[in-house]
Parts: sequence; structure tokens; C-alpha cells
Amino acid sequence: MVIRPGSRFLTLLVVLSSVLILLFSACAPQGTPATTNNNGKPQRGGIWVDDLFNEPDSLIPNASVQTFATMVDGTIYSALFEGDASGQIHPALAKEMPTQQNGGISADLKTWKFTLKDGLKWSDGQPLNADDVYFTWQLWANPKFAAADTVAINLIESAEVSSDKLSVTFKLKAPYAPFISSWTDGAHAPLPKHHFESMDPASIKKTEGLNPQVTSGAFKMKESKPGDHYTVERNDNYYQAAQGLPYLDQIIFRAVPSQDTILKDLQAGTADSAWFLDVTKTASYKALSNYEVVTNPSASYEGLHINSNNPIFKDIAVRKAMSQAINREQLQKIARLGQAIPLCTDHGPAYKPGYQQDLQCPAFDLNAANKTLDDAGWKLGSDKVRQKNGQRLEFQYSTTAGNRWREKDQAIIQSDFAKIGIKLNITDYPGSTFFGPFLNAGQPGKYDVAEWASSYTYDADSAVHFACDQKPPHGQNLDFFCDPGIDKLLLQEQAISDPNQRQQVFNQIHQAFLEKIPMISLYNLIDLEIHKKGTHNYKPGPFGNSETVGAWQWWCDGGKCPHS
Repeated sequence: MVIRPGSRFLTLLVVLSSVLILLFSACAPQGTPATTNNNGKPQRGGIWVDDLFNEPDSLIPNASVQTFATMVDGTIYSALFEGDASGQIHPALAKEMPTQQNGGISADLKTWKFTLKDGLKWSDGQPLNADDVYFTWQLWANPKFAAADTVAINLIESAEVSSDKLSVTFKLKAPYAPFISSWTDGAHAPLPKHHFESMDPASIKKTEGLNPQVTSGAFKMKESKPGDHYTVERNDNYYQAAQGLPYLDQIIFRAVPSQDTILKDLQAGTADSAWFLDVTKTASYKALSNYEVVTNPSASYEGLHINSNNPIFKDIAVRKAMSQAINREQLQKIARLGQAIPLCTDHGPAYKPGYQQDLQCPAFDLNAANKTLDDAGWKLGSDKVRQKNGQRLEFQYSTTAGNRWREKDQAIIQSDFAKIGIKLNITDYPGSTFFGPFLNAGQPGKYDVAEWASSYTYDADSAVHFACDQKPPHGQNLDFFCDPGIDKLLLQEQAISDPNQRQQVFNQIHQAFLEKIPMISLYNLIDLEIHKKGTHNYKPGPFGNSETVGAWQWWCDGGKCPHS
């Protein structure tokens, strides 16, 4: 994509860092159009049931790294900005998109002014204004809160709220092109100052983590039953309530950590939708005549993550041999049944800039992997496991439990690693445990290598997952990786607004990743989702809220959802 300088460039400055173009347009999200025998008019009412494959671990903005928590957040919180199914960012609580022309962004990308709509309210009827935004960045910056993403927050030097409390101006220590994406969608929404300011930051997640009492989205929490379901109901103080939104009365998110159970629910017709489905059951989903199956290229890459806290992984030869022993073609063909896009870095086709189409991926070569370990002095023992200086190449390999295609990934990788003298012992965990205490603890011998899908916000900035200062509990660097050279490159790409120049830095980051191997990218996911006929505007997107993008516009024929 080439954008020439000029007035259009100035007007769309934020787009250069935030708006993404999906290259696979033929596979773009396809929701049901809002047309029925009601002459295309959405009907108010109805209770929509959605099966969540993983149990959320927290429903407080910027308190979780888990996508399923983010999806629920997207229904109960409104952010300053919101993304749509195509990756476009729009004003939500904010009155307009900041640009250089309207004074919202300084030329050096270090001053950002956000102006809010007038008359906003929290779900309890209290005013929602710039004081809440100011309070939120300070809360997220507090180590006691342990925010999931602090990349942008750490750059804030100061902030000032206008006298009318309708705008907040942030001064950054360094230029940061993706600043708007750090305030986009429910997982990055402001928090209510009047509700939380008297509470110890360390206790917020413990007290209201899965049952937030004051929210700002199209819906508010009605009933929280961890391990079973989360029911959200219409918020009459929603900023779009005057336009009749949301259409639904309620959404019930059922925690169903079994793909087998999700399929049974669909066969019984008791669920209206489900996302992140098991591709090994595709034929069974397509056999359901009362449902529509949707495929959607994701922004997520499936990665084999390496816990750098394990001293053995400090030997680059071990990581290199592991990378050489990854058969991506088999993983895509056998585990994902073709529902994946070849990828060997962290930026798939959804990211522009970010995606590097001409990148040369490491070849699958077991002979080369064996030679790499031989040359590094790792000797094959009588039990076929390599050893050196009393250390064995034997590791724990974990992922989310009950995921059939990931189990196939594990079987393929375990078998190939055994052929180079690396033994993998498989132990899987429920999603809430895996993305919570298991990964965050970073304990070698328990967490050595782990598989999960990762994506960024509406921008390709990789810092949240790989910068040295983003290790838990102050970020999402769950590989516990730190490299000063990569940190320097991350700072470079953050300071550039021109997409072509920024892409050149991303290309350098990709090469550094392939050389230093903080993790091993397996493939780019193509998400599989389903919704019942008679439900409308179900349009999952590749970023942010994912499945619940635009959930305030979901509606059902006759105001009654078909599961009932």
C-alpha cells in the first residue's frame, strides 16, 4: 500500500498505524445480512446464547490476555474507539478520530488529544468523562494492578484533562504511532473512577474480576456464574441507546470448555453461535442445516512458545534445531485440515504494514536439526534423548485442554522432535489456568514449551509480546524473552507513521526473530465459526473483540432468538 504525502495523508495519519487491510478479501468475514421477512428492519428483543470454548479469567479491561475474556469485554464496555469486522477503527466514546488537521495528533507523534462525546454515562447513571480516562491510565500504570498491556501506558509522561472534562491530552516520552489502537475495543476501555478510586488496585481483579458492577457498553452484567455462564443485559445508559441499540435484550455466554459439548449443543439447537471451532469437526458443522458456517482469516498466529526462563534454551543451538524440526506443511494439512495460512513470523496477512510476503521460512530438515545439536555438543543417550553437561533435552509441552487440532499439532511435533533427540512430555490445562497462573508463573520444568494463538491490537507493534519490559506481571511477554537489539527495532517501528518505512523495520524484526528464535510460528489461523439461521449481523473480525465485533447490532427474527 502506497500513501503519498498531502492533505489526505494528514487526515488519515491515524489510519497508517491503526487501519488494516485484509489481503484475503475472498475469505473476508461474512455475516448474515440484516434482511428477513421484516423488510430488512432489525427487531428488538431476544436472548442470544453463545458457547465460549474457554472460561474467561477476568472481565476488567486490560486485566486479561485471553481472547474469550476480550470477547465478553466487548459487549459490556465501550472504548474511546471501536473496530469493525474489516479492521477499520471508528470513534465510539470519542467524538472524532484525532488527526493532525483537527489538532488531535502532534507532528512528532508525542502529543495525543482525545475528545469525548458530551452526555456519556456509566451503567449506574453516573457521568462518564475525561476524568475516567485519566484515572484509567494511572490505574493501568500502577504495578499493583498488573495490567496485561503497558506498552503505551509506560510511554505516557503526563496527561491533562480539560476544564469541561470532555478531552484529555497525553504527552508521551517518545513517539508512538499505534497509540489509538491502545484505546480501542472493550479490552482497552476506560474504567469508572467513581467506582474504583477508593479500591486498592491490587484487589480490583479479585473483587470484581468476573462480575464487574459498573460498565459502559451496550450491555451490563446481569449474572456471573464462573464455570457455567455469564449473562449480560441491555444497558439503557449505552451511548447509542437513543438509536435503539442494542437490539438484543440479553446475551448468555456459556462456558463450554469442550468442543464435543459445543457440537452437541449445536446439534440440539440450544446455542445461537460459537467461535474458534474445532476444524476436525467441520463436516459435522456443515451437516447442521439450521446453521451457517463462516470462515474468517484471523490476525492470530499459532506459535510454539519457548520459556526463556529455562536455562537450556539460552543455547541458541537448541532453539535452532527445534525450529528446523517443525513441519509446517504437515501441521497445516493434518491438524488444521487446510484451514491455515503459511507463516513463520508473528505477522499474518491481516497486518499491513507488518506482513512480509517474501519472507523465506526455515526449511523442515531433520538432518540439519540433528547436525545443529551434534555440533553444539548435545550427545544422544541410550534412551534416545540428547544430553550435555548433565542436562537433558526433555521438556514439558502444554496447550489448552480439549482442543483436538492442537492435540494433533502436539503429536506431530512430539514425533519429529523425538527424531532429533528431544523428548516432549505433554500436559494440557483448562484455558483459564493455562492463560492465568500457568503461563504467568513462567516456571521451567512445568512450562517449557507451550502452544497458543496470539495477535496484537489493530496495529502490528510486537512490543507487548516481546519487549523486555513486558514480562509478567507487567505485560504479555509470556516467552520471558529479552533482546536489546530487538527492543531497539521495536522502538524504531513505533516512531514511524509512514507504512512503507515502517514495513522495512518490521522486516528487520522478522529476520531477528528467525535468528534469535524467541518463539516458533507454526501458521496463521483461519477461524471457524457458526451461527443459527434467523440470527443477524454476526460478523466476527480478525482483531480486538473477535467474535463479538458489533454485538450491539446482533438481532433475531421477530425479536426472538431461535435457540429457544
